[in-house]
Amino acid sequence: MRKLQPGDKVKLTGKFLRNTGQMTGGEGLSRWIVQACSCGLCKDGRFVAVNEPAGDGEGPRHFNAANLYRVGTITTENCP
Repeated sequence: MRKLQPGDKVKLTGKFLRNTGQMTGGEGLSRWIVQACSCGLCKDGRFVAVNEPAGDGEGPRHFNAANLYRVGTITTENCP
C-alpha cells in the first residue's frame, strides 16, 4: 500500500476506533484531506497533517498514518 499523499481523503481505521473505544460518536464518521506538511512529525511519513486545525490553534491536526486509511480502499485494518 502506498503512503498517504497530500489530497488523499482519509478516515480513522476500524481497528483504531475499536482499540480506543470510539466505535460510536463523531470521530468514526469524520473524513479529512491530507495536507502537505514539512514539520518534524511529518518528515518520515509516520504522521500526516489534515485539513482540520489542531486543538491548540497551532497549525493543522496530525494523525499517526497507521491509524488512517484512504477512503475507498478496503483492507483488514479498516473493515468494520
